[in-house]
Amino acid sequence: MGPEPARLRRRTPAFLFDQFVVVLLVVPAVLATGVSVEAVVSPGRTRWSVVLALMAVAFVYHFSLELRSGQTPGKRLLGLRTVQADGGSLTLRGSALRNALRLVDGLGYWTVAVAVICYRRDGRRIGDVVGDTLVVRADQARSD
Repeated sequence: MGPEPARLRRRTPAFLFDQFVVVLLVVPAVLATGVSVEAVVSPGRTRWSVVLALMAVAFVYHFSLELRSGQTPGKRLLGLRTVQADGGSLTLRGSALRNALRLVDGLGYWTVAVAVICYRRDGRRIGDVVGDTLVVRADQARSD
């Protein structure tokens, strides 16, 4: 039997922390270019550009940090780690697939991810299933 998945109530604050970091990486940079706050939050081309930038930065942030150590700052703060489903270290393929599918899991303000995690009852969202990954407590992750 593999490692036990981390509970959603522990994953959620880690996710929110990481989302906050991504917003801090993107929005101040956009505002520094002279774009107004109103343009960032109002419907239109600028807001869509900011959303695309947020998605791109979120992918690179999660992909690179999880691939390196299995942890983002949010996961480290909450004592979590992303591993392959068998408990081994996260692979390039696993991280790439897991994070590419954030586009699907994130629909409806992450309603898809939460619904899938609750429905499956194995702690895995669509990206985890396709990437064959799992988020676990860091003390459960084995070191390969």
